[in-house]
Amino acid sequence: MPTVVPTPAEVRAALEEILGWQGISRSPQLSDLLRYVVEKTLAGDGASIKAYSIAVDVFGRPQSFDPQSDPIVRVQARRLRALLEQFYSSGESSSSVQIRLPLGRYVPEFIPAPKVEVARKVAPETGGESAERGQEEGTPAPLRQFLASAFLGLSFTLIGVGLAIALVRFMLPQPSAPAAVTWPDYPSVAVGNFDNLTGSSALDDQIAQVGPRLARALGRFDALKVVPDNAGLAIRGAIQESNGRFSVHALLSDAARNGIVWSTTLDAPLSSDAADLFGAAVITLAAQLGNASGPLHASGRAWLKTQSSLPQGAPLYVCELEYMAWRDTRQDTAADDAAACFDAVNAREPDNATALAAAAGIRAWRIHYGSDADADLPALMEEETTAVARAVSLQPGDSFIYEQQGLVLARQGSLDAALGALGKAIELNPASMDAVAAAGLTTWLNGSFADGEALGEEALSTIPSPPPWYYMTRAFDALREKRYYDAIEAAQALAAGEAEYGPLVAVAAAPAIGRSDIVDRYRPQILGNPAFQRVGILPRASLMVKPQILIDRLREGLVLAGIPPAALDGPFTPDSLPRRN
Repeated sequence: MPTVVPTPAEVRAALEEILGWQGISRSPQLSDLLRYVVEKTLAGDGASIKAYSIAVDVFGRPQSFDPQSDPIVRVQARRLRALLEQFYSSGESSSSVQIRLPLGRYVPEFIPAPKVEVARKVAPETGGESAERGQEEGTPAPLRQFLASAFLGLSFTLIGVGLAIALVRFMLPQPSAPAAVTWPDYPSVAVGNFDNLTGSSALDDQIAQVGPRLARALGRFDALKVVPDNAGLAIRGAIQESNGRFSVHALLSDAARNGIVWSTTLDAPLSSDAADLFGAAVITLAAQLGNASGPLHASGRAWLKTQSSLPQGAPLYVCELEYMAWRDTRQDTAADDAAACFDAVNAREPDNATALAAAAGIRAWRIHYGSDADADLPALMEEETTAVARAVSLQPGDSFIYEQQGLVLARQGSLDAALGALGKAIELNPASMDAVAAAGLTTWLNGSFADGEALGEEALSTIPSPPPWYYMTRAFDALREKRYYDAIEAAQALAAGEAEYGPLVAVAAAPAIGRSDIVDRYRPQILGNPAFQRVGILPRASLMVKPQILIDRLREGLVLAGIPPAALDGPFTPDSLPRRN
């Protein structure tokens, strides 16, 4: 059959349909990009649709635009491609044409929408009319008789087969409809009393406030619900004096599992002011419970690990679980999964501030790590900056949203503005160690090494099982101060969830203390990293590392580790040879 080519009118109708969809309409840049490539193609000018023309005509880049150093077209095309797939897979389209953006191309394809065809049933013709037609067509009588007999035999056979199939279907159990997905919900926790076991009645009032203060502190986390009473998770505790110390004991119980699922003890000298101690204990307990690696999210994260893929319609908490998983691993696929989940929430709820901010934070990370040192990061992240600012305006009392704003600003190099946003995040939720760790790294990168290290160490000491990225400030500062053993230890922890700076710091620190095993382990990862190969190791590192002293330490150590000098400052091949353009 000849291929049906959609008419321009049908394509434009499909274009207007998708431009009216919330997933596209909320992004003026993506809307402009889609209209541009469609209209160019309809005008027969598809051959001119290149990264350069899109950057200049759609995104307002100057004539000097270099697609190798500025990935805005690739980034936005990837986002548009994903949204088109999401739109058509959702079943919301009623158009006769689908607009697709093939991988690796910017010229769209116009495909007829698939149709469900209903087969027509034609009743067999019988009686005199058939006989008359047979006679009129000159069919010989013996042949007609043979065909009639054959038809009857076939009919009886089909009837028998049909009865057999019906009997088998009747006797065998029928498959049931797929069960609806049971999504995990935000963990709910009740906060009980903390008992005074110190023997001092003078502390009764202060200790009586620990439970309510902890409930308020936990209530500042987006992904938790604090309830007055709960048949599930409940936290309670006691405070006592022994051996010259205050001890704050806390227990998390789960009624469904009929037992204690988590416990901790915080100690402080008796010389400490009791009010300050109990206040610090509340912040630490809230941080340990509310952190992504804490016990309250354990069941949700365990559920997520069992899912090979998520059906459509995932609620916001599931997206937040995916975000937590990405923060631990920093893998591209995890980032894309979490961003797509938040995008789907945004399509349903355009004013969902948490989803807006989280998606912007993830995309800013993707743009940052996908760019070169001379890229115009504020321009590349213009849309993310706008999105997270809108999220702040929608929900100005939310710590997580300010944290995302700080991360977006930091990744485009606006460190002072980033510190303002991160400071607001900590003010709104002092127990958010993610915000504290991010503020520590940003402060350090801004040149305030001692203050940055102090914040980074606060986050590391508070969370029992911190995610790898918490170790970045410690690794950087230890290498700066030539504390090579500390640098290697921190860099190895960092490398578990960060593929660039962890190996770099480890290899740079290793030669000074004769750790050839560390060089052998991480040197192949550095030289085999495509991002380093594309621009050179130190130009790539300078995308984040602004203090020159750390760049100098990296250079010294990497040279001693046998990294070819040519690979340090410019593009190189997988064989570590200078790359010729």
